[in-house]
Order: sequence, then C-alpha cells, then structure tokens
Amino acid sequence: MYLAVALCSNPSLSDDMPTFGRSRFLLIVSLLLLAAAREAQAQPRLMRPDDLFRIERVGPITWSPDRHRATVEMPRPGRWIDPGIPTAAIAVVDVATAKLRTISPSSAEFVGFFGVSWSPDAQRLLFLSVDTNAVVRPWLWDAAKGKPVLLPGLELKDALVDPPVALWSDDDHALFMLRENGAKGDGPLYFKINRGRNVADRWAEARRGSRAAVSVFDSRGAMALASDSATTTIGTSRIVSVDLRTRATMVLARGALHRPQLSADRRTLIFRRESPPLAAAPASSFFGPDARGESTYDRPNWGTETVYVDSRTGAPAIPPDSARRAAGSPAATLRIVSDMAQGTRLMLGRPGQADVQLWNGNQWARTIAEGRAERIAYASVTGQPLTGWFLYPPGYVAGQKLPVVTVVYPGVLQGQTAPSALSVFTANFEHPQLFAALGYGVLFPSMPEPATPLASHALDSLALGVFPLLDTLIARGIADSARIALLGQSAGGHATLGLITQTNRFRTAVASASYSDLASLYGTFYGQYRYGDAGSAQRAQLLRMLQFERGYFGADAPPWEAPERYRDNSPLWHVAAVHTPVMLVHGDADFIPVQQAEEFFSALYRQDKRVRFVRYTGEEHTISARENVLDLWQRLEAWLRETMPPR
Repeated sequence: MYLAVALCSNPSLSDDMPTFGRSRFLLIVSLLLLAAAREAQAQPRLMRPDDLFRIERVGPITWSPDRHRATVEMPRPGRWIDPGIPTAAIAVVDVATAKLRTISPSSAEFVGFFGVSWSPDAQRLLFLSVDTNAVVRPWLWDAAKGKPVLLPGLELKDALVDPPVALWSDDDHALFMLRENGAKGDGPLYFKINRGRNVADRWAEARRGSRAAVSVFDSRGAMALASDSATTTIGTSRIVSVDLRTRATMVLARGALHRPQLSADRRTLIFRRESPPLAAAPASSFFGPDARGESTYDRPNWGTETVYVDSRTGAPAIPPDSARRAAGSPAATLRIVSDMAQGTRLMLGRPGQADVQLWNGNQWARTIAEGRAERIAYASVTGQPLTGWFLYPPGYVAGQKLPVVTVVYPGVLQGQTAPSALSVFTANFEHPQLFAALGYGVLFPSMPEPATPLASHALDSLALGVFPLLDTLIARGIADSARIALLGQSAGGHATLGLITQTNRFRTAVASASYSDLASLYGTFYGQYRYGDAGSAQRAQLLRMLQFERGYFGADAPPWEAPERYRDNSPLWHVAAVHTPVMLVHGDADFIPVQQAEEFFSALYRQDKRVRFVRYTGEEHTISARENVLDLWQRLEAWLRETMPPR
C-alpha cells in the first residue's frame, strides 16, 4: 500500500507516461489500494464500547394467518441500547417471492414502529408508531394498496403492565385502548423518550408564575371517591372499536381498565377492571392473609374484576369458551442465525426449496477478536455440584496469570452453554467482551437460589458459590489472586456490596443500580414514577411494598415490625467492615432509587474509605445513552487501573 501511494505521488512517473498507460496504471493502483483497505478491514481488532451502538437485531416476527406473509420488526441502531425503546422499522416478507421490503414510513418524526397485528383474512395489518413526543398511534397497511395509512384521532395508552395493543375483532373492525382526552402524558415510553420531562415542565411553570410546582399523594382510600371527583379519573382509559372502512369510533368501555384481549372467535372482548380504582382503595386491603405468591401483584396491576362484553357493541356478554384456535402447520419458517464469521442473517425456509437469505447485518463483527469461553465444573462450599464460566482475553497465552473481573448475580445457575451475555451481538452496557478486550478475564460463578426468598438477600450466604470457583481458577494458575475485582448490577449490585462487607479478598468492586438499605428501599419512590412520567407513583410504591412483604424479598412484614430482617440483610449496616475500594454507578431515574447509592457513598465517605459515586441523569436501571455508556467505560477502565494496577 505504501508503494502504491508513493507511485501516485511521484510526478516524474506520471508526467512521462502515455494517457492510456497512465489510466491503466491508476486502475492498478486503485485496485491495490482497495485490496489493502479490505485486508486492513479484515484484520482482527478488539471490541470497543462504541460497537454496542452498531449492533443490529431482528425483533418480533408475526405471521399472517395464511402463512403467506410475515412481518419483521427491524430495530435500528441509534443513540440508545435500551431495548424498551421501539426503534424498529416494519418489513414484510412475501414467502412466494422470498422478498423483504420495508413498509413503515421513514421520517425523523417517529422514534420507531412496533406492535404488528394481522387481520383475520391476512390481507391487512395494523402496526403502531411512537413519535418524538412519545405519542403512540395506529397505522393500517393493505397488501393491495401497499402504503400504510395513519388512523387519525387515536392516541393509545401505554402503562407499566399494559403496553399499547391493536386487536382485530373482524376483517373491518379493530379495538384499541386509548388515553382519556386531555390526559397528561405518561407511561414507560413517555419516560424513556422524554427522560423525566415532567419535573422540568413544572419548574418552568413555577418560574413563569403560572402554577405551583407541586405533587400531592393522599392516603384517604375509599373516602377519595366521595370527596374528590378528580380521583375517579386517575388511570382511566377507553376501549374503542373503530370501523376501518368509515373510521367511525364506538366506545365499548371506560374506566380503570387493563389487559384487553379477545376470545378465540373474536366475538367477546375480555378485560380487567379496578373496583374500586387503586387510588381509592385502602392500602391495607392489598395485604390480606391470602396475598401470597405472584398472584399478589394481580390486583394492583390489573384489578380483580374480569369483564366480558360484545366486541362490536360493548353489551355485556357471557364468558366465552376458553378453547383456542389450533395453529396450522407452518409452510414456511423464518429463523435468525448469528455467528462471528457472517454476522446476523434472517433466513427464509420453504419446504422443498433451499433457504434464502433475506437480510444480513452485523458484518462488522467479522473484524472482532472475541475472547474464548471455558466451562468449569466445581462444587459450592456446601458440596453442591455447580458450573461456572470463564472468559479469556483475546490472545491469552497459557500460563499467564490474569486479573479477573468476577460478575455476580444471586440465584443464577450457570448451565452447559455459555452465558448469552458473552455474545458480541448482545448490547450490554457492562459487556464482558469489553473487559476481556482490556486484558481482564471475566468469571461467571453460579449462586444457587436459597430455600426461602429472604435468604436470597442474606449477606452471609452470598459467597457459597463464588469463592470455590475463584479458588479453582487460582489453583489452576489462571487468576492472579492479588488482582480480583467484583462486579454486579441490580441484585448483583446488592450482592457486590454485601460481599465486600464479608471479605477483603477482592481488590476492587463496581456496583451498578445497587441497593444497600432495605428499609429505605421499602419506602422510597421509584425514580421514573416519582413525578408521574412513567405512571402512578402510588401504584409503583404499592408493588414495592408487596415485593418486600409478600414476594421477592420475603421479609413478611414492613420494616417497623421486623427491623432486624431489614437491617441484617442491608450492606449499609455492615459498612464499617468494608475496606475494598468501590465505584457506585446509578441512573437518577432508576426504579432502584439513586438514594441507595447515595447512602452507601455517604457512609464510606464519612469513614475516609475509597469510594466513587457516578450518577447519570435521566438513566434508568441500565445505562443506555451512547454518550453515557462511552463515558462510563472511560471511568471503568480508569478505576480498575487505579485500584487494581498492573504488576
């Protein structure tokens, strides 16, 4: 390549050359340059944090009833790696012609499209769009016309347990659950796209002097219905039937409605209703003696009343036969194949014909030098047979002792296949392959689920599956015993903080989205619900309390009735024993409140112990914005070099 450039830049060679010869010479040089560029592109390289934002995925696939067509949601890489933001385009596969074509509009006005539903006759489909203001609207596509049409005047509701949905009651009528007219925007998509807009809007109104910047939460329960008419509209919505020929709209039901679905014959609309609405029900009524297990969450999520109405008129109907239509045998298949050599491919399979490749993405992955994973059999402290996985850095030389990042998450049992987190095609903000690219081995131990829920947060049992695998790796001469780091996210963050209160064998630690004080976690609002962006703060808080008293945390009582259960399993109350440097990473809109990291930081700071608190504005449970992820990886690399420096 250097020779070719030198020849091109030598005027004495080109000036004396005939025109034909010069053209031929330049063609040869161009081919040499192209070949050199391809060779350079094909050279293996280490994975970089910005590669996370190049990952192309294939989303949900929805077949038409006759299996002649299918839709594919094709998420587009962008500024976020949050899968909860629908950035997809909608493409249609025609089985007969083996062609894939995009049908959704291409406009900067829309964040993306999702939620496909085919008509019973397989000739039309509905899909949903979400725009830059987080408004969700339905579109109609007709196979005979080819161009989708926006259905005007319909803004679909989006809620924590009620994602937007479109239902076909027959070939000409569709059902939608809409927000009430004039209702303030909220819902998971509203928060994810606007990133905590409500508090900024309220401050702006207060500065203008137009209204007070105030939120009010009340415990009046059933009294609210009689004394405050506004309470009866909280969380309300409408289920409507739309005639797709005339665009006429009929309201089938209104109120605090959830989970609309159709019977097998499409004649009956079935939905759940809060009775009374959650805002008007005493909180204690959700904690009765029968409130146990997963069904505990049904009432605050959806209410207890199941309603059946005619899907065309809204008239009361009898419960339908629960039998479902039998699925026909597939005449064609779509499958997704990913590998480092060819990237990600969408393949169409048809009986008696060779598979056809419809789409090929992630070809950049061919250039990545991937770390190698090894499965390791070992036993826990109690003798239970377990499996762990170890990711070697690219180019590892046998006999070299490695610094190791140990990734923990309580309740995880590693299996015979490598964890999906190791795949280059997984958009994980703490991607193991990125640690491997920095020269670290990455260890994934098993952490068996305890017999009781409360024990899952017992600090003294966290190490049972972790230490034996570390000891195995050290005994094999692979891990440098003086350079072992600890990493955990969410419950893994709690485990990280809990482990460093039990041992000093880790040289450094990173805990993201962690919780440190179970008592304050019980009573602190979810970050994205605090100002109503994602939905009702009281509904979210009721779910949190149920998690502690009846579900995941297994405390069986509130903190004031069983304070020792909360304190014994809270790393904050054992912080005097911490001597490991720790970096705390948290989004300020996380449903694990950012105050959990603030408390742990304050406790270590007060003791002059090494701690760093990194807070990202507008981020939820995972860090997903491109600028924030790239910033985090600079900080992770610097932190590990400082607290666990090379020998």
